[in-house]
Amino acid sequence: MKDYLKNRKNIFCASDWFDLNFLGGFYGSDKPIKIFLSEQTHKIGEERLSSRVLNHWYAAGVLKDDRPNGKGWKKFSISELIWIGIVIKLRGFGLDLARIKKVKEEIDIYTTSYDISQCPLLDFHIFLAMSSPIPVKLIVFESGEANIKRQVDIDIANQNGLLTEDFITIDLNKLVQKCFKTKKLSTDYLSYSDIPKSSIVKEIEKSLSADDIQAVTIRVKGKDYVLDEEFFTKDKTKANALMSVLQFGSLIEKKNAGKSTYQVINKKRIKKG
Repeated sequence: MKDYLKNRKNIFCASDWFDLNFLGGFYGSDKPIKIFLSEQTHKIGEERLSSRVLNHWYAAGVLKDDRPNGKGWKKFSISELIWIGIVIKLRGFGLDLARIKKVKEEIDIYTTSYDISQCPLLDFHIFLAMSSPIPVKLIVFESGEANIKRQVDIDIANQNGLLTEDFITIDLNKLVQKCFKTKKLSTDYLSYSDIPKSSIVKEIEKSLSADDIQAVTIRVKGKDYVLDEEFFTKDKTKANALMSVLQFGSLIEKKNAGKSTYQVINKKRIKKG
């Protein structure tokens, strides 16, 4: 692994999460999910790749040809179908087969002949996309370096200046969803990070998730944030009831064509940092 990292232009931070879940859990195990992802029972699907294209990919080393004597129709595993989807995307980005083969070699770093998985790193992240809302991306750099990472790991490496090259990413979650059309998979592209959130971010998320808050305003006042949660109602009794439970707030009556609307503002002061 040290030799692998020595000459790389793009580095991802060491991750306790990866060590625990992949190296300490998935990798080298005999988990049933590995068998499920590796069973070759599926047809090529709606991509409808011709035998000529597939044979070209086999010859280029982009796809493994395990047919007897290289002849006949082949069925594919879910893992292979996902990889084929990745190849199609990479071809769409203009990568030739030689560069795609390098991508395959990059993500095969954990592949061994004795593991059920044909590509443990890919299978692990397929399983992650199937079982959690975490965004997962295949990332390919200008030099051909590639990896599969959670979006948060890409963000952290970028933030720390560890990614020195431009790159393209392929959304693994969408490819997995395409494979499981009858199962609705949910991906959270907004709050995926496991980095601790600041107090103001937590309060904003809490306010925005409340059903009865119509508007949220944030102001900076000295060393604090002031967050106003605004409620609107035509019911004066309800407005007074809301005011009675607030520690700091205001009640404003607005009239339009003789009809009253009540605005209740709940004021929160939140320390910076």
